[in-house]
Amino acid sequence: MLKKQLVAALLLFLSMIGTAHLSLAQETKAGSSDPIAQLLRQGWKIVQDGVLQRDRGANQVETFVFGAAGFTWKLQDLQGQLHNLRLAYQVTPTPELRKTILNHRQEIANTQKLIALAQAAEAIGVSPVDDKVSCSLSFTYNASAAALTSSQGVTGSASATFTGSCGFTGEVYAYSYSTAVVSGGSTTQTLTDGPRSGANVTASAFTSQTGGPSCTSYAYASMTSSNLSPSSYTISATNTSCTAPTTPPSPSISGTNYIYVASGCTTTTWTSSVSGGTSPYTYSWTWNGTVVGTGSSYSRTTCAGSVYSYTTNTLGLTVTDSGSRTGSTSLSVDVEKDPVGSGCRVAQNGAVVCP
Repeated sequence: MLKKQLVAALLLFLSMIGTAHLSLAQETKAGSSDPIAQLLRQGWKIVQDGVLQRDRGANQVETFVFGAAGFTWKLQDLQGQLHNLRLAYQVTPTPELRKTILNHRQEIANTQKLIALAQAAEAIGVSPVDDKVSCSLSFTYNASAAALTSSQGVTGSASATFTGSCGFTGEVYAYSYSTAVVSGGSTTQTLTDGPRSGANVTASAFTSQTGGPSCTSYAYASMTSSNLSPSSYTISATNTSCTAPTTPPSPSISGTNYIYVASGCTTTTWTSSVSGGTSPYTYSWTWNGTVVGTGSSYSRTTCAGSVYSYTTNTLGLTVTDSGSRTGSTSLSVDVEKDPVGSGCRVAQNGAVVCP
């Protein structure tokens, strides 16, 4: 019974694949008598009566369901998703999440109707499509969930489209949610589109949430053929990673840019701070190009001496992180030595003028 139902459902399934799966459709037209074997060669696996799945990698899973058994499985999957959405709503009761739950419940109600439709079709032995009818049917489906690359956080994206003729209609539905910890609490962003039915319909949803672990993003897209004996195609993607992007270290220098010594000696200290990169860090301080220090701070002693001088110097700092990434900065430091009684001064043109 399973194989008979599957072969019948695949007539519609293969007619709707379109150019994205042209090789499979061409193989069928060439006269292959075992659609199940064709799908197995394409990476599909029979999960149970009326349900086939294929792992697309990158945490993406495609599912094809048909018949009452297949739509019953889809109903249970949707109910599990609804449970997760309700848990998220308890933590973050946003209007967007409330709307997502309402739309998801509508998708569940529509699926319950399709179970009844499929049961009626099976009772009278209706095939999903008459192979003598020429139809132009196509659909697309996409879902992705991943960590953000520009900042720490997660993102999810889903879309589904259906275009049909011959009186066929389709239903599309898409939603995504992204959850991350912000200021010590979990924050969820959700977006839903559909369910929407017609001969030419589209649904899409995209979410993005910055924040730290723990974090999750999920995307789900569904296309259902609403003919007399329905079938449905879904794709989902799940992500639980939100590792902070690693950027090169960016150092800065805190401290004076002017030293004045009239007599004796004075000690000046500059300190560093670093953003980005991965600790621990190593430091290299330079004075006019010569390495003078290797700690997170640098101290320099300047003495007045016996001759007046005014110099402009460059204090440089290069920081290397544990991943061997480097970042550099510098500070211009003017040093004025004015021994007591010298009477020297710096003219407007920068020249030192002494009596």
